Amino acid sequence: MIERIGFGPAQLRPGRGRPRLRPGETLALGLGVSATSPGELAGATAFVWTNHGAADPRNFSAVAMAGTVPADEHQRAFEVTLPPAVRGTFVATGYVVLDGVRHWAQEHAGPPSPAARHGLQNRLVYRVSDPAVDATYVRQVPIDKANARADSTDISTIEDMLETGPGWYTLRQLADEGVTCVWVQVPYRLDPWDGLAALDDAGSDYASTDWFSIDPELSREARAVPPWDRDRQRELANAAMTRFVAAAHALGMAVISEIAPNHVGHNYVFRDVFGEGGSAQVRRRDYSQVALDAAQLAEVAARLASPEVDEGIKDYAEHMLPQLYATRGPDGRYDPRGAGSVHRTYSPDWYGRWADTKHLNHGGHAGEQRWVATSAQNQRVLDYIGRAMRWAVTELGFDGFRVDHALGMPFSFFEQVLPVVEMEARRVRGADSSLLIVLEDHDRKDYSARVGDVVQSKGYEELLHALADRDVDRLWRSYGAPLRDAEFSGTGNHDEIRGSGWFGGDLLAYGTAVVTMRLMGGPMTTLAGDEYAEGQQLRFKSRGGVPTLWQLRQGTLPAANTALAARIAAAARLASSRPALRTTERERLGWRTAAPTVPFACARSGADPGDVPLLLVSNLDRTAWVSGQLDVGSSLGSRLAQAPDSHHQVLDLLGTDPDRPMWRRPLSGRQLLEEGLPAGLQPCQVQVLELQRVH
Repeated sequence: MIERIGFGPAQLRPGRGRPRLRPGETLALGLGVSATSPGELAGATAFVWTNHGAADPRNFSAVAMAGTVPADEHQRAFEVTLPPAVRGTFVATGYVVLDGVRHWAQEHAGPPSPAARHGLQNRLVYRVSDPAVDATYVRQVPIDKANARADSTDISTIEDMLETGPGWYTLRQLADEGVTCVWVQVPYRLDPWDGLAALDDAGSDYASTDWFSIDPELSREARAVPPWDRDRQRELANAAMTRFVAAAHALGMAVISEIAPNHVGHNYVFRDVFGEGGSAQVRRRDYSQVALDAAQLAEVAARLASPEVDEGIKDYAEHMLPQLYATRGPDGRYDPRGAGSVHRTYSPDWYGRWADTKHLNHGGHAGEQRWVATSAQNQRVLDYIGRAMRWAVTELGFDGFRVDHALGMPFSFFEQVLPVVEMEARRVRGADSSLLIVLEDHDRKDYSARVGDVVQSKGYEELLHALADRDVDRLWRSYGAPLRDAEFSGTGNHDEIRGSGWFGGDLLAYGTAVVTMRLMGGPMTTLAGDEYAEGQQLRFKSRGGVPTLWQLRQGTLPAANTALAARIAAAARLASSRPALRTTERERLGWRTAAPTVPFACARSGADPGDVPLLLVSNLDRTAWVSGQLDVGSSLGSRLAQAPDSHHQVLDLLGTDPDRPMWRRPLSGRQLLEEGLPAGLQPCQVQVLELQRVH
């Protein structure tokens, strides 16, 4: 009798670890097994069950493992190295065959580990990301506010961001500022719920009422169409968004759309997409792909045909097929069968009650920690969400998604639905393409880091606190945290305090913080206006614009704020242009002389050993100049040791004259190794130092 099986990356303890694979890298897996007596395992064989590298992520196959010597307490052990990884999200587990019977590793995992509640005990889930993710600089843009007058009832449009005149907040401006990806805050149709507070006159972007329609309020042409003609509004607004995405691509920027798949707004206009690619057709009121069976579809047809049902609500999914929505059972808990009527639907109630939305019946419930889709109706809802996201990629051209409230979604959404969306994207864009998947998750970040490219959470606040407190050790510990490189650094999100709020109005100190985070590598995000030190939290449910962006539009923004934006942009452009700054390779550097405690220094290295290392030095002190002899570190030191008699000059790539040598005379490699590199910074200065060999 088999007693226990351990499974996981062979280089780690069985069942532990989260591999961070890049395309082309291999993954070694190990399996150990123990039985009542060792002799029972004499004829045992072992296999990995995986979709690793499959073009269609729904296709799993068995990969035979070879016997090896146990490295732990198991009686028998097996190992295999999977082929070089390709981009995508994959799953792997193992099983042992004994006397013709499969014994799955998950069923013999022993006492539950902390990973078990996320389905990760003896089961490996991993995403192979594009290495370019590490250099991604994302700007979150609420299009409706970007060019609107502050403290007004204005809503700005997609076309406003395509303007070329001075003062507009435009795609061209973002590209010039070194932004590599635009995150469009939920752009789908929004019909504000009539139960909103008067202050929330715009409605919540996260209460979408049609995932196949860009909000007509965001299009100049669509806004001129009568509201009863939803189809014409949709046509014009979608065309405007397609032009927006194409313009961003022409400027070298990706565009990700935000979606909240956990829920939709009241009176959701039901549409669905049929067919593939260029032949895709979006139809209204056609429930044939979401109905559970013929009987359920007949019920929908009867409601649609009934003269007793108000014609105005026949477009709305919650009235026609309420089973698409979550309901509660007699015990008050989530019931995966779905609501039997519109009166049995409910608003999500985790992290507050979102009364303007209704919970979809996808199988997940954050508050109950329910993350396994169990009913056929759950799967129909998940497939529908996937089709809507696929359509946004193949028809509108989006390059990925920021998924709001990822905590509420079941595991299969990340492990099957999103990979299938990505498969469809590859069919249109090429086999080597991938989507950028950003998951908003504060509670199960370890899981989200396995299935997304970036986690969007509040970890950046620790970085800002350390920078504001000028605590170098704390800052370095924060960068060394296990999930640091899987999570955005940045300055905030639509419903959080602005990053400038940590610095008491000191724009130099705030700029130093933003520039330091950008140059430390890893994906980073800023909210529109943060580059100008906007202090007002985004009023995303209210009409009107962002104060600093409106001042920019009017030409009244103070010079200190525009200088801040220019400083941040210079760092962003530099970070995108130098290989050593486009990775997350960091080496902390010390000081040879009586060390100043405030300057933060590290060496940055590229992915290619031939890339020239750069030294990042940041003076977090707001009043004092600092100087000292900086240790060159191992990466740069090994280069100097190869030719110690060569002489070098140093450039500050972030300085006002980056081509001008900083030293009065060149220094030899031997001198730099023995004495360190002379460095001096004024208050709040950040330098990116490059050594150049002169002879």
